[in-house]
Amino acid sequence: MREEMKKMIKPVLVAALAAGTILHTPIQTSAKSSSDVQSEIDELQKKQQENNNKQSELEGEINDAKSEQSDNLAEQENLMAKLDDLNNEIDKNENALSDKENEISETNKKIEKISNDIVETEKDIEKREDKLSDRLVSIQQNGGDVQYLQVLMGSKNFSDMVNRLNAVTTIMDSDKELLNGYIQAKQKLEDQKQQREDEKKNLEDQKAKLEDIKADLKSQASEQEELKQQLEEEYEKLGNKILSAEEEKELAANQAEALRLAQENAESEKADLAAQEKAAAEAKAAAEAAKKAAASKSSSSSSASESSSSSKSSNSSSSSNSSSSSSSSSSSSVKSAQAGIFSWPAQGRLSSGFGVRNDPFGSGSSSNHYGQDIANATGTPIHAAASGVVSYSGTMNGYGNVIIITHSINGRTYETLYGHLSSRGVSVGEKVSRGQEIAKMGNTGASTGSHLHFEIHEGKWNSAKSNAVDPMKYF
Repeated sequence: MREEMKKMIKPVLVAALAAGTILHTPIQTSAKSSSDVQSEIDELQKKQQENNNKQSELEGEINDAKSEQSDNLAEQENLMAKLDDLNNEIDKNENALSDKENEISETNKKIEKISNDIVETEKDIEKREDKLSDRLVSIQQNGGDVQYLQVLMGSKNFSDMVNRLNAVTTIMDSDKELLNGYIQAKQKLEDQKQQREDEKKNLEDQKAKLEDIKADLKSQASEQEELKQQLEEEYEKLGNKILSAEEEKELAANQAEALRLAQENAESEKADLAAQEKAAAEAKAAAEAAKKAAASKSSSSSSASESSSSSKSSNSSSSSNSSSSSSSSSSSSVKSAQAGIFSWPAQGRLSSGFGVRNDPFGSGSSSNHYGQDIANATGTPIHAAASGVVSYSGTMNGYGNVIIITHSINGRTYETLYGHLSSRGVSVGEKVSRGQEIAKMGNTGASTGSHLHFEIHEGKWNSAKSNAVDPMKYF
């Protein structure tokens, strides 16, 4: 929107020079004195100073908003760096979790292998238990050590006894070894199983901690993303604020140029009036001098002089009457103009007047309406309500396509606004005449149907609408 507005704006001064004088009222019909025009100039200078103050204020707002935007961007960059760090931590955590899951998977495989080994070991134990059981049963049935003693006592000779002793010792050692092997195998199995279970528990504890870290990191990242979104929204709002202030500042600059041109014309008018007043004073002085010269003549020429004086008096009276008539006519013209400073800007019905009204969009609330709405078909011609200079022609929030015209009437500054236009026919800096077609009626911006939104401001237009008045008082 900003670029579009820039393309539409023409240099006001160039347009003014091309158009000649702006808002110039012929001196012959103004019935003003140079002091009257000076009052108008003083008023225009006052308005110009107010305009300059407004531009300075807007420039300050723009700079403040840009500074806030700069701080916002710095905060966003800092936040992005934190987010990058968090995302890196999340990636590391994900990798660590993946490693732990792989370790747990490997441990489960080991546990599965141990379980298989346990099955084999239990089978071996079962076999050994069977042998041991058989041996114990045999010992129990045959009297244990008594049986071994009988074996030794039944030796035929010493050599046979030694052999039998060795055999008994071997059998006893085998029984002992079998029992120890069972105990060791069972203990080894239990140790391996416990070791793997402990290892698995440790891995699962580490995984649980990593899961907690992951949840915390994601929570932080979510908070940072939310803050980032808030900063982006704030940045966008600041951008809109800057754009609005820049548009208003540009409008104020156009208004300042219109005021400057009006002041130039007033200065020119003042100079013309001063020259006329000087010429009139000189003529009056010359007449008085001639009258005195005639009175000092001899009595012999007194009659002729009086006749001449009478003739001059008659002419002077005629001139005075003519001047009085002209002044009366001019005064009547001015009075007529004041009775209808502005003309009706478009054909149609008055669909909404000035003042408090219900929300046309159906929210149920009420608000101030700073103008009047004239409803008619799209494309209906829109006319300038008075002669002036176009100070804005573009788009504006709420108004859609809009035109603002600055007027200088009887020493006062007014501005008229024409909103929701379907098309615009004039550009910034262009001089327009009362009744001239400037646009077509439309339904752009915040609008519920084809109509013209028309405002009159006693002074300059501003976003607060503080100068808006009921247009009906001027028709």
